[in-house]
Amino acid sequence: MFNCIAKYSIKINSGLPLILLLGWILCACNPKQPEKKPVQLDENKLKKRIEEVQKPGIVMENDQITAYINQHNLNMQTTGAGLRYLVLKAKPKARLIQTEDIVKVSYSISLLDGTLCYSSDKQGAKEFIVDHDHVETGLHQGIKLLHEGETALFILPSHLAHGLVGDNNKIPPKSAVVYTIEVIAVKSKQAH
Repeated sequence: MFNCIAKYSIKINSGLPLILLLGWILCACNPKQPEKKPVQLDENKLKKRIEEVQKPGIVMENDQITAYINQHNLNMQTTGAGLRYLVLKAKPKARLIQTEDIVKVSYSISLLDGTLCYSSDKQGAKEFIVDHDHVETGLHQGIKLLHEGETALFILPSHLAHGLVGDNNKIPPKSAVVYTIEVIAVKSKQAH
């Protein structure tokens, strides 16, 4: 290294910082490093690892939801994604809600412990386009199980509600939510 410094000795000007000069010398003397290859992620391994880490929380949340259902003596159905639902007031001959329909609903949203978070009584009815607007994923899934005019109870596990962060207001992180919902109106997006 000293040979390298001697080879590149420079008269230091009063305005040239010593640290920049030393950095340049080290770079000039250092042989090129081989290029590093980008890290290849095995998505399947990563997904499995994430599932392993989250499994205890998912099991605990599932147990809490089951306890809620048993405590309230509810006969709920479960979708493949984990949404629990029960139609409280059926209207099977009415129009079935579909993707891109514009729906208007009255609702109440509470936590499993009964804490009321939001309701249409205070915030007004909610209107959204199915599978397009920014509402909980579980609400989009659940609403497509209903017909116009029906009332239902949904329990959205946290991954279908507000996930790991909550809603930064009344719904805490990693919280399942209970929706009581009534479909007031349904309009086809094409007709709008």
